[in-house]
Amino acid sequence: MRNIAVKVIVVFVLLILPLNLFVVFQANAMISTTAEQVRMSEQGMMDVYGETLANRMDNAVSLLYYFETKNTDCLSMTQQTEKNYTYQKGRQQLYYSFRTMADMIDGAEGYFFFFPKVSDMIMLSGSSADEELEKCLQEQRLGDQARQTRGWYIQEAGDNTYAVLYIELKNVSYGAWIDLSDIADNIRKSLDYESLDVVIGEGELPENELFASFRMDNIYIGISLEQDEIIRVHALYQRSQLVMALCYLGLIPVLFLFIRKIFIAPLKKINDAHVQFQKGNMDYRLPEKAGSREFEMAYRSFNKMADHIKDLRIREYESKIEKQKMELRNLQLQIRPHFLQNTFNLIYSLAQARDTESIQNTMLYLSGYFRFIFRSDKELELFAKELKLIEGYIAMASLRYDNGIEFSCDIDPEVEMVRMPPLLIHNFVENAVKYGVCQDRILHIDLQARYDDKRVTFTIMDDGNGMSAEILERNQKMFRGEYVPEDKNAHLGLYNSLKRLKYFYGDTAYIEVISEPGESTCFTISFPYNMEFSDDPGDI
Repeated sequence: MRNIAVKVIVVFVLLILPLNLFVVFQANAMISTTAEQVRMSEQGMMDVYGETLANRMDNAVSLLYYFETKNTDCLSMTQQTEKNYTYQKGRQQLYYSFRTMADMIDGAEGYFFFFPKVSDMIMLSGSSADEELEKCLQEQRLGDQARQTRGWYIQEAGDNTYAVLYIELKNVSYGAWIDLSDIADNIRKSLDYESLDVVIGEGELPENELFASFRMDNIYIGISLEQDEIIRVHALYQRSQLVMALCYLGLIPVLFLFIRKIFIAPLKKINDAHVQFQKGNMDYRLPEKAGSREFEMAYRSFNKMADHIKDLRIREYESKIEKQKMELRNLQLQIRPHFLQNTFNLIYSLAQARDTESIQNTMLYLSGYFRFIFRSDKELELFAKELKLIEGYIAMASLRYDNGIEFSCDIDPEVEMVRMPPLLIHNFVENAVKYGVCQDRILHIDLQARYDDKRVTFTIMDDGNGMSAEILERNQKMFRGEYVPEDKNAHLGLYNSLKRLKYFYGDTAYIEVISEPGESTCFTISFPYNMEFSDDPGDI
């Protein structure tokens, strides 16, 4: 009984034969159904979809109304007339607070706020498939085509149809969108009819043309279905039942031969290929052609597996080389002569001033700095340790610049448990001090860290000198991968920070920068992180 062909024969005899005998005796049983019963069933299904959509619309409207009338960040932004540091900070806080509340309810797929005084639109979307709609909404709101109506309406974007809510007030316009194409696809999957057509529209509901439908505000969704097809499907089933049962009784041997050709024989080829591979024949490959697409995919999968195993040693060696290069770049980032020189100069100046307490604090910071670098051989360290180092650096920098720096931070508790490349955020704080300090005013640096939807996001904002348009464009291109500096030493910190993120967290990690010359700079560092699989943080 270990042969698969024998098992197939036994299955046919024990299962198919009794089943067909039963069908023969029950073939004349009537299956009673009517078009009205089917319509009532489908209308009940449509009512469920309609109630769900209504709840989502109500939730979206309630959430937007709450932020427009109650949220202090939103109310403050409506009064801003320029994109200054206060506006950018409020914008960041509005984004995260709205995102948090939106994830807690079953509402729209996306939301937007448009502030006409500064011509700025905030988009909050959970899917990259909504990019076409976002582009369409930006063109309408930022241009001269703003819609003057209030409420829900239909918007086509790309291959999808959306229900869009647009509300325009004096100082702010806001709205949301729901992808109706997903609802239409679910309806099609639920109803297996060739003549089925899902209709989405606005205005009056064409009840005589629709088999079943529901309506919300000015939008309706219905299905068009020919009743003749329902009757034809059920009648065909009744007529074919008896014929199929009798045919199956006589086709058992034919079915066995057919299954042997399309299933058993290809399986034998795959089994023989594994035997050859286990014997050490690394060059053995299966043919690309097979009797079915599934076995062609299985053949190609085996061949790819063989190629992968053959090249595994070379790729492991290349991976080790790349890892060593990355470790070298980390050391280059961590031990910087100009940083040490500035620190020693500060100690010298404090010694001349006989400021013993400040010298002690500076030496303690340096001690912690080098201990952080050399004590552990781990590639990733807890951010809680780096945060203490950042606070020590700010204290030291305040001594150097005569208390010309004010530092604030807002860190989610979960982020302190995140393991990340050493000194990654520290480097950005150093840059904020290095390029942002001014002689005639205090430099404000704000560090925020959030953990949301299995992603960690840091923002480092300062109100220093900002960047020129040329430097900002170059850095943005570098972060998007469109530009690689010819002399990497000239931009070692930013370039290697991006490389380290990609190395440890993959292509979904990114760095973004926005800046206004003479006003502010904001870096955003984001990467995926699953706290459920993080290491034990017992070594804090």
